[in-house]
Amino acid sequence: MTFRTTMVLSAIALLSSLGILIATSVWSHSSGARLLARVDMAHRQALLVTRLEADIMARTVADNRQKHVLDQSVRISVPDYLATIQSERALIGQDDESQEHQAREGNAAQHLAAMIDGPDETLDWMKARRLSHEIALREKQEAEEATLSIQDVQARIDAMIWSVALFILLLCAMIGFLLWRGIVMPIAALVEGTGKIAIEQRPARVRPAGLGELRNLATRFNSMASAVEDQVARRTGALQRANDELKDIDGRRRLFLSKVSHELRTPVTVMRGEAEVALRHPGDRNALHDALTHILDSSLFLQRRLDDLLTLARAEDGALALNSDRFDLGEVVRDAYGMAAPFALASGITLNLDCAPDIVPVAGDQERLCQALVAIIDNGVKFSPPAGSVTLHLQADKDRARIAISDEGPGVPEIELDRIFDPYVQTAAGRSRGGTGLGLSLARWIADKHGGNIMAANHRNGDGLCVSLSLPVLS
Repeated sequence: MTFRTTMVLSAIALLSSLGILIATSVWSHSSGARLLARVDMAHRQALLVTRLEADIMARTVADNRQKHVLDQSVRISVPDYLATIQSERALIGQDDESQEHQAREGNAAQHLAAMIDGPDETLDWMKARRLSHEIALREKQEAEEATLSIQDVQARIDAMIWSVALFILLLCAMIGFLLWRGIVMPIAALVEGTGKIAIEQRPARVRPAGLGELRNLATRFNSMASAVEDQVARRTGALQRANDELKDIDGRRRLFLSKVSHELRTPVTVMRGEAEVALRHPGDRNALHDALTHILDSSLFLQRRLDDLLTLARAEDGALALNSDRFDLGEVVRDAYGMAAPFALASGITLNLDCAPDIVPVAGDQERLCQALVAIIDNGVKFSPPAGSVTLHLQADKDRARIAISDEGPGVPEIELDRIFDPYVQTAAGRSRGGTGLGLSLARWIADKHGGNIMAANHRNGDGLCVSLSLPVLS
């Protein structure tokens, strides 16, 4: 049942009850007034008949002059009594029994009037006295019955009024109970549910109850509560993931600073040592030339490491944009060879180049591809044993070009091959030789941005690692 229907039915019931109460009051007032008029008329008739009887009885002991006065009084009283009978008939209405009774009273009164109106010589006052006495007894009885009737009717009217009032009271109580169950309790449940949502207490559900609108509201409230809880759960999960990411970023930042400090310490230490050696022999030009050469090589290596760090940091932040130019991949391979050769020479490693003179057209950022190749070559130089070699090989097919960089180092355990391209990840051998673990990660990012792929594999004899980078070739 809806609120509107409940209110309409309640209003109809209350108005009907009030209508019944008003109608009962009007009817009781009308009936009471009519009964009071009858009672008053009955007492008036009884008084007239009693007076008439008293006058007739007084005539028997009166003298002639008094008899004449009493006769006149009797002849006046009888017509007055007849008039009251006619008036009483009008008050009775259509009640057949009462009308018949009034007809008998009228006949008796007319008979009495006929007796009194006759000649004095023929008037039998004893019969008139008996008849008036009978009429007086009937009127007294009628007055008593009328009094009892009005008391009975008044009692019934009071009972009816109390019954209607009690019905209205019960109806109001029932309406109040229905409103309590249908409106107050559901609203209280909704208030409690909103309080649970406010303090994030779960589950914040409300049992649909009450009127139709409130049941619909409770259903919508439950849907809203579910949506809010789901949203809170999602946001809590998102915050947790963001917090985990922040912890991961903080850990990577700490690792990054540690790696950077370690990575920069080595070339700085080399440059400082070479400078100290040169200062101890200021007159030896050859020693000074060798020291400056080592300082230059170390500074170039240091610059490449700084470039790698800055490039990877900008790439992770999404701030690094790559060019999309057409160029010769062979030229990039040769440039990378030229940049890495001094560091290889200073490390006692032979760097070999196997690059065909044919043009291999590719599209992308020439500088970043060269940076990726140098990072791979430096990684191979670092892991190659003294007097070892690193080979840089370029091979091109119709639609793909493959650059392979092979070293003679210890290789990588098979279980770690897939992880060496992740940032800050190093094998046990890599950690023993220092480094940041960023070079191969940077190379993979650059290869992905150029639509290529990069992979690593150990040599078949288990001696050395081959890192290959494959790129699409333009037609």
